Amino acid sequence: MEMVDKFDNKRRPLNKTTERHEKIEGEYRQSVHTWIQNSKGEFLIQKRTPNKKFFPNMWSQTGGGVDTGENTFQAAVRECKEELGIDIDTKNMELIMSFKRKFDFVDVWLVKKDFDISSLVLQEDEVADAKWATVDEIRELMKEGNLAKSIEIYFDMFLELLDYPF
Repeated sequence: MEMVDKFDNKRRPLNKTTERHEKIEGEYRQSVHTWIQNSKGEFLIQKRTPNKKFFPNMWSQTGGGVDTGENTFQAAVRECKEELGIDIDTKNMELIMSFKRKFDFVDVWLVKKDFDISSLVLQEDEVADAKWATVDEIRELMKEGNLAKSIEIYFDMFLELLDYPF
């Protein structure tokens, strides 16, 4: 069972720990979305396994919940290691944006990293596949309904903050 710290609507700690999926009105947990970008401008995306409760068989970024005692920076590093088997050089990480959803605060991190996709070690119960994708390919997945909806709400703003050419 994954345990998380809870926060109020201003992201102040409530000094309360609960099970990750426990949802109580007025209480928030923290989540991370980590985008890995190579020197070609492509983003690493991963396909969620069919057993996932949310967005099964859909493409997404790396990420997840922030465990008790962690900050989002640490969680982003941990999630990349757990889900993909890669170590992140923290000097190449940048917090791009944060936003609040109904039950969590989401920090969106960018990692600049080149590596051979065949070196990934996918977490069997979380990740079915991974690939490098261009912005156009990601937009096509979105158009086809094959991209996790949690990305659609901010993807254009994310690109804008990266000063990405449209």
